[in-house]
Amino acid sequence: MPVKFAQIAQFFVKKLMPNPKFNSPEPNADQSLLFPAFLEQVNLCISLYNKSHENQDITFTETYRSNALQSIYYSNGASKIKENGMHHYGIAADCIFVISGKRTYKGDVVGLRKIFRDNNLFILGMWDALHVQFIPVNEQAALRNEVKKLIG
Repeated sequence: MPVKFAQIAQFFVKKLMPNPKFNSPEPNADQSLLFPAFLEQVNLCISLYNKSHENQDITFTETYRSNALQSIYYSNGASKIKENGMHHYGIAADCIFVISGKRTYKGDVVGLRKIFRDNNLFILGMWDALHVQFIPVNEQAALRNEVKKLIG
């Protein structure tokens, strides 16, 4: 899957920056704030998971994250990133299982992470087990640079 940093940067500038949630210090799970190709890939993975885990589903606990919220997470030790994490660009999401109608972290974490990896998505270590993103960590700086070029 060739990553189109310019397309992600354009999405960030045109869709995320004008959004009222852009500077919100509140968490949100608005799927419309995810880069469309990333959302499509995540939804494919959820569908694959559902085929082998009947009566389970997966939903999002957090999609887009403002720098205001990222700073709060950083200050309280919940994140190692101070600003401009991949959530901020709409290419990361945190998931949770829905089993018997209840949200839980007790689903098949290892199985879901394998599905994400097998379908060209990227995961972090088990410290953030249900985080998924569109690009690998080693490409994040290139995306940030592309956004900087676009917004000046």
